[in-house]
Amino acid sequence: MLLVRLKTFVKSLFFHVYAGFPKATQAEIIDRWIECQKCKEFNSEKSECNICGCSLGVKSKFLNKLAWADQECPIGKWSKIKRETNNENKNT
Repeated sequence: MLLVRLKTFVKSLFFHVYAGFPKATQAEIIDRWIECQKCKEFNSEKSECNICGCSLGVKSKFLNKLAWADQECPIGKWSKIKRETNNENKNT
């Protein structure tokens, strides 16, 4: 399981870096956390997902998949957080 977790983390980290380290707000992290806790694949003893092996929590820290806005649940419980960018007014 450790090898699977490591592989999942490295893959997620690569895409997170490529996306520019987008962060979720504390409210978004809590919303994701609530969904994880309802899921049968949530391991409450270890506070991690049984599918992807990622550590999960409500703290906005670097090694928390819930805090990375560009990540999504492997079984579709929550999705990536898309931010609106306003480039229309930058035509000067």
